[in-house]
Amino acid sequence: MPAGLEGTADRILDLSRTGGRPSPDLLAELTDRLQLTFPDPVEQVLALLGWYGSGSGRCSGYPVHEGVPGELLGRVPIADLLAGLADPKAGERHDAGAVRHLVGWKTRPRQKRDVAGLPEPLRARLLAHARRSGDSDKQGRAERWLAPPRA
Repeated sequence: MPAGLEGTADRILDLSRTGGRPSPDLLAELTDRLQLTFPDPVEQVLALLGWYGSGSGRCSGYPVHEGVPGELLGRVPIADLLAGLADPKAGERHDAGAVRHLVGWKTRPRQKRDVAGLPEPLRARLLAHARRSGDSDKQGRAERWLAPPRA
């Protein structure tokens, strides 16, 4: 969990106990805290991707609380997400979060367009990460979303 979100962990973990989704109030609070802690959009994206890449890594069937960073990433403009992934500080954990976010089920309002617009080197990097993951669900999703079309 990124810095600045101290004091929210119990409410986030409760989502897995209750099976509920994060409330709009909780998401707004988390967004406000992240903006205060990480005013630079790239730093904020890296914090969210790192958080999302630190969970089980699964694209489905994961504890409900692990979806919170994905919900927050879904609100981030694709340009900011791309800038974060292009940053020299972006590493394996960030790629893990990006794969999980971009190939998951209905993760972005314009997911198909956003993924289609990924630069080819980034697409290849994320696909390679998914292929190394050992998770057949993630690999299958990544192949469908990120692999070049077959001729």
